[in-house]
Amino acid sequence: MTSARLLRPLLDGLHLYGRYFLIHLKSIMQYKTSFFLTCMGQFFSSFNVFLGIYFMFQRFHTVKGYTYQEVLLCYSIVLMAFTLAEAFARGFDTFSSIIGNGVFDRIMVRPRGLILQVLGQRIEFTRSARLLQAVIMLTYGLSASGIQWTPARAATVIFMIAGGTALFSGLFLIYAAICFFTLEGLEFMNVFTDGAREHGKYPFDIMESGFC
Repeated sequence: MTSARLLRPLLDGLHLYGRYFLIHLKSIMQYKTSFFLTCMGQFFSSFNVFLGIYFMFQRFHTVKGYTYQEVLLCYSIVLMAFTLAEAFARGFDTFSSIIGNGVFDRIMVRPRGLILQVLGQRIEFTRSARLLQAVIMLTYGLSASGIQWTPARAATVIFMIAGGTALFSGLFLIYAAICFFTLEGLEFMNVFTDGAREHGKYPFDIMESGFC
């Protein structure tokens, strides 16, 4: 009885979030052409970064001992984690508008958790194209890197993606918390979100030790 009572709020929350998910999906599918064009834009915007890595390794072959496949593996993990966080935690990234237009006042009087409702305010399905690109790069990096895979190493990759998603989502949450004091988001937070994504394109020990 005790375990069932503890699981009930979690299941109710997942059910509510599923309803939010379907509502956003139906809404975005009303404008299919706009959706697919936006997805194409998302795909090619991150594809330019991939080309930059590709042409650099065409010229130098290795960077501090790392091969192209190994760097691609690193970049795909960071890109996937950031894309998942941006797709499902976008409500926190746009929290300043939620406060400014009075939506948060309505959220506070509803008999549901505030975080869950903010998460459900916005789900970015257009990030699916960038996620697809990350999956393709990750698949290629895993198969071509020559790593001797063990269950522990496979679990490490999974936890890296999950941990990265949680980290970026936490940064978006901090960004939202700042909005209570400023009414507007502070641009310096982009150093920790977009900046971390760009910095994570390469293994950290490639950078100067003083920087890391």
